[in-house]
Amino acid sequence: MRVISVVSGKGGVGKTTAVANLGVILASKYKKNVILVDCNITTPHLGLYMGIDHHPVTLNHVLKGKARLSEAVYHHPSGAKVIPSSLALRELDGVDVANIKSTISRLKKEYPETDFIFLDCAPGLGREAMAGMRSSEEILFVTTPYFPIVADTVKCNQVAGELGLKPLGIVLNMKKGNKHELSSVEVEGIAELPIIGSVSLHHDVLKSLHKRIPVAINSPLSKASVEFVQIAAALAGEKIPKGGFFGMILRIFD
Repeated sequence: MRVISVVSGKGGVGKTTAVANLGVILASKYKKNVILVDCNITTPHLGLYMGIDHHPVTLNHVLKGKARLSEAVYHHPSGAKVIPSSLALRELDGVDVANIKSTISRLKKEYPETDFIFLDCAPGLGREAMAGMRSSEEILFVTTPYFPIVADTVKCNQVAGELGLKPLGIVLNMKKGNKHELSSVEVEGIAELPIIGSVSLHHDVLKSLHKRIPVAINSPLSKASVEFVQIAAALAGEKIPKGGFFGMILRIFD
């Protein structure tokens, strides 16, 4: 069982999009037991991205001791399990994010068959983000190809090192291919981390956000979906699809 915190130094870089798509791909394509946890308590979006509109019991209730952990687990059609956080402002009252670590420990005991637990952490390095990071053993960084965002990733990696977390590398998200972007070599040089995969900013991703269906399900043949499959394969230790049909898709969009 692997517990991976997914972090970013700044919001709006596509962290939750990455969590949602990697989760559904690992569950549906690679038949892994996956649990996605929205640890962004103050501004949670994971449930929305996964199309889980009605969630009367959430992580907030569990953290406050008002519900059992199993009551907050929702089953996605892909096979992934999702623990959303509450959208209602009133549900922030009485939540102590320090309880996230013990809750994740309990989750591991109650769902021992799980292969991956992804923690969708709050952006930045505040108390909420740190609580998610401290609850994990490995860490995955999501950034975009622009210097200020990559600089924030450097700080996140430094903190991860202090916490003893194993860095998995960077998901370089929202690539447009314009001349103002940092190259992959530049990003790796600045962050001192490997890029395990890049994802293009494609209209299919934006369409999927509007429909609240991960792009890997809504548009499985899109370039972004294929790129997410490659990242998921790398995380799962599976053969990374490059040639054949997947390669053809990437060449078409390139």
